[in-house]
This record gives sequence, C-alpha cells and structure tokens, in this order.
Amino acid sequence: MIITRSPVRISFGGGGTDMPSFYEKHGGAVVNITINKYFYSFYNPREDGKIQMISSDFQSLLSVDDFYSLKFGEGFDIPSAVIKHFRLYHGFDLFTASEIPPGSGLGSSGAVTVNMVRLCSKLKNETLTQRQIAEDAYFIQREILNLPIGKQDEYAAAFGGLNFIEFSEKDVFVEPIPIDPNVYKRLEKNLLLFFTQKTRQASKILKRQEASIKENDTSVIAAMIEVKKNAYRMKESLEGGDIKRFGSLLDEAWTFKKRMSPDITNEYLDRIYEIAMQNGSLGGKIAGAGGGGYFMFYCEEEKQENLRNAMEAEKLGFLDFNFSEKGVTILNNGNSL
Repeated sequence: MIITRSPVRISFGGGGTDMPSFYEKHGGAVVNITINKYFYSFYNPREDGKIQMISSDFQSLLSVDDFYSLKFGEGFDIPSAVIKHFRLYHGFDLFTASEIPPGSGLGSSGAVTVNMVRLCSKLKNETLTQRQIAEDAYFIQREILNLPIGKQDEYAAAFGGLNFIEFSEKDVFVEPIPIDPNVYKRLEKNLLLFFTQKTRQASKILKRQEASIKENDTSVIAAMIEVKKNAYRMKESLEGGDIKRFGSLLDEAWTFKKRMSPDITNEYLDRIYEIAMQNGSLGGKIAGAGGGGYFMFYCEEEKQENLRNAMEAEKLGFLDFNFSEKGVTILNNGNSL
C-alpha cells in the first residue's frame, strides 16, 4: 500500500490574482498557509488490470476493466485525468478521503490533484520537484479538465507552510515568510475557522470573475489590484510581527474581495461577518472563491469565547486546526519516504 497525504490551505490575501487572465498582465501575489487538515489517497496494486476507485467524500465507486475504459463525467475526473496524464496502465484499487468537505474554500481540489500527481509520479519512478508537482497539477486541471482555476492552491499543497507567492507571465516565485516563533504561535491561536454549512462550486464564481477580467471590467480589475497590494501589506505585517495589523488587513482584504464578483458574498454571509465584527473579530474573510464554505476570522484570545458563542448561535461549526509546515507527502506506517 502507498498512502499519500496533501494539506489544504487558508488563503489570507491576494486570492484571484493567481489566475492567468489577471497575472499575465498585472502580476499576482498571494499569502497563504497550509493547515493540518488533509486529503488522503490509499493505493493498492491489482493483478487483473482493473481500476477501482472509491471516494469517501462523495460516497461513490468507479470500477472499470482497464486504463482505456476511464472516462470523464463519472465523478472521478481529477484522479482519472492524472492517471491518464501519467499513463498508469496497470490495475489498482484507490481509496480517497478528506478531512474537510468538498467545496469548503480551503483549496481541496488543488490538494486532491497535487496528491494524485505525487502518487502517480512515484508509481512511474519520476522524481518531481515541488514546483513541477504544482505545475503538473495546475496543467491537468486547467488544460485537460478546463477548470477556471488559479495556481495558488497547487503551490500551497505542494510546498506547504506559510508562503508569499508571486505570479508573473513567465514564472512563479515562492517565498517562505520568516516569522518569529512566538508570533507564529499567536497567529495560530488568533485565527478561527467556522463552517457556514453551505458548500459551493468555485468554478461558477471564477468563470464569471475571469470573464470580467477578459472583458476589461475596470471596477473588477481595480479591486483585484487592491487585493494584490493588500497581500504585500500582509507579508510586511507578518514579517514585522504586527499580527494585530494583519487582523485589520483581513478586513481590508474582504472589502476589496467583495468587489471582484457579486457571487462572492450574499445577505447571509454579510450578516455573519457583521456579527463576528461585533463580537471581537478584527477582520476576516470567506475562504476561497466565496459564496460559502468556511469563514476565517482573526480574534484575540480574550474575545474568542464571545465570537465562538455568537457563531454557534448562528449554527456555524467551529473547526479546530493547527498550521502545517509540510506539503504533499508519501507516508509509510506514518513515516515519510
């Protein structure tokens, strides 16, 4: 058996500027960090050439006679696309499971694709760098599956940790953000995630956003430029240990992000955000593309009980987490290979 694990991420700022329609002209920048919530795949070879995939998250099964029988549109598009890309002709069983629900806004699709790329590269005895894993995962989703995605989720899952990532037409630069260990711990304690109980299809939001960019919608582009600038300010505040300013910058980021697409927020999400701000939060944002999933809030410890009680009263589920410094990893009895 081969067990592969990849982390999901929290995007602090710059989300959306990692889309090629934007960064190829204006440049992009994001700040994100991976957390200890993972996507897992469990691989076992078979002797009969059949491929069987089981998804715990979607409670679904796909069984085909051989590699050539794999098709898209049957609920296993990402694994099938990666398997086809790497030409895994032999038979195997694959079981997949995630610690967070799909459509959560925590970059789960990127984590899935990076996971499968790492697994398949090992099976083909190909040594890929973290960058190559991220780029392969992006290519498979963007060019093979035609998903309107950016690159930050793939780079986050491949590299792991707290990173400032810049995107240009020709390259991607991943810069780990140096941060004092005590500041790191305080930041970890002061960030809270709450599940809205509503998942969403990010592709719909991103397609509309990408269309606005291509149509040169000046209001959307102006908002995205401000989101990008905000990411640089976040980086500076973290490097300087000023996490209270970082909390306020999350509020600023949310203000700009909402201008990028009318689908990012709604009356319900706006009300939840306002309640959080009234109960101790300095700032926050909906995770990922928007529309649902997890809300992240920055709240200092002495005010967190009020915030948690307020969110509980609104039926939002609290997610306990820690930061994770490792990207995609192959496990064997709990040890890295």
